[in-house]
Formats: sequence, C-alpha cells, structure tokens
Amino acid sequence: YLDREKKTREQIKSAMRYPGVVMGAILIAIVVINIFVVPAFSAMFARYGAELPLPTQILIGMSSLTVNHWQELLAAGVILVGGIRMYVRGGPGRYQWHKLRLRLPVIGKVLYQATLARFARLFALVQRSDIPIVTGLTVVAHALDNDFIEERVLAMRDGIERGDSLSNTAAATGIFDHLVLQMLQVGEESGSTDELLQEIADYYDDEVEYSIERLGSAIEPVLTVVLAAFVFLLAAGIFLPMWDLAKVALHRG
Repeated sequence: YLDREKKTREQIKSAMRYPGVVMGAILIAIVVINIFVVPAFSAMFARYGAELPLPTQILIGMSSLTVNHWQELLAAGVILVGGIRMYVRGGPGRYQWHKLRLRLPVIGKVLYQATLARFARLFALVQRSDIPIVTGLTVVAHALDNDFIEERVLAMRDGIERGDSLSNTAAATGIFDHLVLQMLQVGEESGSTDELLQEIADYYDDEVEYSIERLGSAIEPVLTVVLAAFVFLLAAGIFLPMWDLAKVALHRG
C-alpha cells in the first residue's frame, strides 16, 4: 500500500514538473524583459515621438509598473500568498481549497482518482481486519488528505449508522461512478466487500496511471497557447512601432 502511494505521488509530481519549469521560465523572462528590454525601447520610442500601438502601450505600462513599483508589487505578492496559505490551512478555507483542487483543469481529475483509490485501499484493509464498518469508515475518513472526500466518507458512516446499506450511502455521496457503485453492491450481496474494494482501488489506480500518461498531452496545448500569447504580445509590442520609427526617420531624412 505504501509503495503504491509513494509511486502515485511521484508520478503526479513528475507530470507537473515540466509545466512548472516552463511557467517559471516564462515568468522570469517577463520580469527580465520588463526591467531591461522594454525601458530601452520605451526611451527610443519617446525620443522619436512615434504613435504607439496598443500592444506596445501595454508592454510599456507593465514595464513602468514593474520598475517603479516593484517594492509594492513584491509586498502585495508576499501578503497575497501568505493570506491564501493561512486561509487554506484550516476551517472553511481548507475545505473549499480541497474541493476546488479536485475540479482544477487537467490535474484535478488525477487528484480525485488518486484520493478515491486511497479510500478504497484503506477501506479494504480495515474490512479484512474485522473492524466494525462504522469504526472503519471513521478511521479511513481521517486518513484521507482531502477534507471534501473526508466529509463524504463520514456521511457514508452516518448513513450506515442509521441502518442504510453501504452501496446506498456511497451512491448518496455523489463521488463514485456507476461502475464502482455496482461493484460495492455486488460485494455487499456476496459478502466479499473487502475483495471488491481492492478491485475498486486497482480500478482507480489504473485510471490514475492512464490520466497521468495523458497529462503531458493535455498540458502541452495550454502551454503552447500561453507561450504563443506571450510571444505575440512581445513581437507586436516591440516590432510594430519599429515600422513607424523607420517611417519617421525616413521622413526626417
């Protein structure tokens, strides 16, 4: 179980490393261009009095903001990041963040499937240990690393305490797909819930593997669009006014 958990976490980290590096490089490039490149072109454009297109005005505005107010921007960034971290560490903020990250584009599905795989594997372990189902669900819920899924598992426990079946309470949570619910029902009827839970864990593990394999191909178009937008803004902002400058220089000559 621990080996499987470690492998899944490493796969997710590895899949996110490439887009993280690319986005980091883009941010560094934006900062360098704003501080060193754009001001030089801005002075040249001002000297010739050329009419600047909108992309150039945006670049110069961003550069001016970065150069003249970098201390305020840095302080605001630190305060914002610190505030968000404090908000998501506990209480409603933590719950909302755990719910939100399961719905994030691309990576949310992987995190969702990995969490359900962990639930099924842990629940199978406690079932094989002859722990009462209500106690087992409580233990499993608190062992999960997502407050949203934990709440749903505790709702399952409460339903079973009221006398409802495992499959019905699982269906009421809305977190399991139809195939998994059918497997739970079969496990209840046949008395082999632990075995079916293990199969459910394997099913979600396979889904995680498949989703991680597709993660790169899903992220690449997003990165391509971001890079294309950045290059377009830079090219339009720098090179479009160069034509106007050339016309002004020829006219003055």
